Amino acid sequence: MAELVSSHTGNETFDTLFGGKLRVVQEKDGYRFSIDAILLAGFVWLRRGERVIDLGTGVGIIPLILGKREEGAEQIVGVEIQEKLTELAKRNVLINGLEDLIHIVQGDIRCLDDEFPPAVFDVVVTNPPYYRVASGRINPYVQKAIARHEVTCTIDDVLQSTRYLLKEGGRIFVVFPAQRAITLLGSLRNAALEPKILRWVHPREGEEATFVLTEAYKGGGEGVEVLPPLFIYSHDGTYTPELQRLYSDATRN
Repeated sequence: MAELVSSHTGNETFDTLFGGKLRVVQEKDGYRFSIDAILLAGFVWLRRGERVIDLGTGVGIIPLILGKREEGAEQIVGVEIQEKLTELAKRNVLINGLEDLIHIVQGDIRCLDDEFPPAVFDVVVTNPPYYRVASGRINPYVQKAIARHEVTCTIDDVLQSTRYLLKEGGRIFVVFPAQRAITLLGSLRNAALEPKILRWVHPREGEEATFVLTEAYKGGGEGVEVLPPLFIYSHDGTYTPELQRLYSDATRN
């Protein structure tokens, strides 16, 4: 079964994907990328010469995956507010030899007009904080709390920045909890980002969806396509063939 291969030294782990083609350093006890990032990266499609920005990049996993796919993007930028994660993302870019393609910036998603001019990106990718601060127990690890709860920004903040950054006709790819799908879709439309493609992600056939993958366009017209559902596990508990491909092959599924 295809999987993430991990080893560790001290407080860091060294993880590999795609049969060792992609290498990622992460903190053992800090924020670590998870399957939602793998799902989102597999959902993204790019055209040659496009400029891409990942909002809330963490250790840089999504830019790294997109960079390894070699689809001809002109530039991929990752933005991360947390200093330690920014440092790890920069290290990961260098480790994978992608410094000519990927640029990591430490910055606040709410204030990107200080960093970038308007309408300069073709694609925004984001795995934003999922949970409202008042909902549920906040993770005691600061890195994880900021990444998963709306501590430093909300989904509306992310989408307002997206609208600022995207060219007219540009697109955003986002993963969000299925239980908050209506919040996501409403916020997208409020930001004049029209949802065009949805795909529900389920743990197994017969179980409720846990995530929704969404593609939306700046200035797009009404009308949405719902793709067949994506299942993570087979009934025997192993990854489905589609998930195995996502973990073993850098190409888009």
